[in-house]
Amino acid sequence: MTFSERPSPGARDRFLQAASRQSASRPGAWFRRIGLAAAATIGWLLAILSVLGIRRDWTHLPMPSLMATVLGLTAAALLASRVGLTRGRSMVGANSEVLRLVAAGLPVALFLLVALLDPHGTATIESPSVLPHAWPCGLLVLLIALPLLGLGLWVLRGLVFSRPKLTGACLGLASATWAHLLIRVHCPLGGAGHAIFGHLLPLLPLMAVGAWVLSASGRPKRRPAG
Repeated sequence: MTFSERPSPGARDRFLQAASRQSASRPGAWFRRIGLAAAATIGWLLAILSVLGIRRDWTHLPMPSLMATVLGLTAAALLASRVGLTRGRSMVGANSEVLRLVAAGLPVALFLLVALLDPHGTATIESPSVLPHAWPCGLLVLLIALPLLGLGLWVLRGLVFSRPKLTGACLGLASATWAHLLIRVHCPLGGAGHAIFGHLLPLLPLMAVGAWVLSASGRPKRRPAG
């Protein structure tokens, strides 16, 4: 175990206080939660996609650009999910350097993916104006991602992490990217502006919500005076 994986003295005190309030989990509970959350995520995305429908212009899209977009979003969502949901060797979450790299670097990589590929054929209908057509997609991303974020937070329920804000931010990023992938499969509008504002930027509030919720849930409750 490297030095960066060891919790600080203040974090150890927080772990002990939180552990005293939590009942012990049964053996294998973590893996059962992961399995249930994965099944629920797949079911939720398939249910939403069955309602929204798949875009009808697949045959008119250039395959290299299409595959790069779909595979890039899938890889980013899997990476953020893996990092956000890991317990780490010390049972305090992923390494801080890894968390920072994913939380800060992955949104930049997704921005470059969208900005470079969307103008080159990931849609056959160019959005005539950005914001009026982007906000409905942004709202859909938020509505699709929030239950997924809730599932991730449920998996971490009862655990206390030394870096809860970064861990929560990665969970928000993962849920937003899964929703981004689904909307990209559904939405026929193209253009980098539409994809950035309508599909990508919703990850920022979701990362903030994930960081706030996990940080707040890990704080020890103050005991009343006297």
